[in-house]
Amino acid sequence: MIKNPALITLFVLLSVCLSAQKGKLFTVTAGSRIEDCIPFGERYRFPEFTTGKVFFRNGTNTEVKLNYNFLVREMQYIHGKDTLAISNEGDILQVIVADTTFVINKGYVELIYNDKVIVGLRQYFNLLDVRKKDPYGVIGSGSATDSYGSIHSGGQYFKLTMDQDRLFQKSSLYYIATSSGELVPFTKKKVMLLFPANKKAIEDYLKSDKVDFDSRNELLRFAEFLNNM
Repeated sequence: MIKNPALITLFVLLSVCLSAQKGKLFTVTAGSRIEDCIPFGERYRFPEFTTGKVFFRNGTNTEVKLNYNFLVREMQYIHGKDTLAISNEGDILQVIVADTTFVINKGYVELIYNDKVIVGLRQYFNLLDVRKKDPYGVIGSGSATDSYGSIHSGGQYFKLTMDQDRLFQKSSLYYIATSSGELVPFTKKKVMLLFPANKKAIEDYLKSDKVDFDSRNELLRFAEFLNNM
């Protein structure tokens, strides 16, 4: 049994492609392609590019095969044999793919509850760490601030350098809409501000149900409660 923490870390990093379901951590090892280490189903919202519509603020729309890429946070489309990114986000009102609606809120947010109460979800990858090997093969932890620009440009991935392993984590952020349609973080504090007349009922609900504000299912049940008040 290996007891040395440094050896354990080295052993983990030498695996070709690693992912942990809890926390959705993915290691892309030196010399490996991102698409070989992070499956398509984790990188994209839909299992394949699907016909959808992009609705523009000027009243026009266009129909094309679309998919949302969590890794680079882009809505992408198929053009011939190429996969391209929609670049004019400021001109877009919403995107609908397979009955799923995305709106723009400093990037794409998927609407997961859309009634009197509106709940949005942003899913994305963070580059947590870059681990570099010195000439002796020892791995050290480096800055992750080079993020997406260093691995992606114009719909294409840069190859990882041979002396770098990268650790990615898939994360989620939840939003609730204000009366003006602005999406704000879905937190207890924001809910109390949005529903001041129902403060007592909301407090009673939260005491009895202990809502985890990082849980999609619990937030959807809470949204249903707020919607029916």
